Amino acid sequence: MTRPLKLAYVGPAASVTFRRWVEWFAARKHEVTVLTVEPAPAPMCRQIDLRESRGPRRLGRVMSAWRLGKELNRLRPDLVHVHYVRGLAWGALRQVRCPLVATPWGSDVLEEQGAFKEWYSRPLIRGVLNRADLVTVHSAYMEERVRPLIESGRRVARIGWGVDLTKFREGVGVGALRRQWELRGDQPVLFSPRLGRRLYRHERIIQAMPAILKKVPHAALAVAEQFPDDSYLGELRTLVRDLKLGPHVRFIGSVPYEQMPAWFNLADAVVMMPESDGMPNSLLEAMACGSVPVLAPLPQYREVVEHGVNGFLVEPIPSAISHDVIRALSEPVLRREMAGRNRKFVEMFADQDKEMARMEGWYRRLAGRERESAEPCAA
Repeated sequence: MTRPLKLAYVGPAASVTFRRWVEWFAARKHEVTVLTVEPAPAPMCRQIDLRESRGPRRLGRVMSAWRLGKELNRLRPDLVHVHYVRGLAWGALRQVRCPLVATPWGSDVLEEQGAFKEWYSRPLIRGVLNRADLVTVHSAYMEERVRPLIESGRRVARIGWGVDLTKFREGVGVGALRRQWELRGDQPVLFSPRLGRRLYRHERIIQAMPAILKKVPHAALAVAEQFPDDSYLGELRTLVRDLKLGPHVRFIGSVPYEQMPAWFNLADAVVMMPESDGMPNSLLEAMACGSVPVLAPLPQYREVVEHGVNGFLVEPIPSAISHDVIRALSEPVLRREMAGRNRKFVEMFADQDKEMARMEGWYRRLAGRERESAEPCAA
């Protein structure tokens, strides 16, 4: 019988994305420990909180990273997996002798999102990536951006976050959401699900609404507000007021992960117009639920959406957005065809169970656990 692995994860436990990954392996009976400076309010497994409150914030970060190396050496896991290669992850550069997997997320390696804003960030990020026995990326675009940061010959594997297909599917009830947000049963809904920050350009979608309403008069737009920039959201509310869109726009706050399948079922179209991105799992989750994606023409989006076939890729200007949103809302046959193609795509290429099983295979190879006699690596 194959023995469970002793796995140490480093990352933001408060992130649903990170928790889903960790919980999958905990459910498989591996011995899982999470080391974090962003603990989950409801622990999914053993957590070690490395936050330091003493001294200036930057000094606290240094102390947390130093403690990480110390704790990893004490734990002596079979393998360490670092999610997000800035900040706390830098502590993995200490003499931790276990196999290391590193998974960049996007803003930790994308310069346009501030990855290298401090003079010391680039060498430390490169250090973590080149210390890793395996780097995993969730899209071809991310691999293209990560490759210049790592030495030639380093192993890179394409492994996505994956979608829980039992939760993200068509047929999830939406009646409660329609009542809560005062949406009629036949009212078309657009959903802008990304973080409430300038990078995601929700204003472009709001600016497209007057033209959309000329063709689809009862359409409504729901704007999520996760991790909000209050100043930016204030500007969005002012824009809605100035355009007299109040009856048609709902600011829905921070949406719990458990509600996302219902929102994606409610939405006829999901609209994303960010300046930069990795490969958002919310896009794949929306596709699994049958919502039509209307996206900025970023190269990473082109990996999963072909314009006019299973979604729309449009320039992030109001006239272009409105044109294809109107198509998504007005052509039910096309919408159904796209939904069917997208579900098949996610089942084939983004099934969480399949992606995590591939990751588990890598863990076992790296930890040498094919041999039952393998010993935990020494500190």
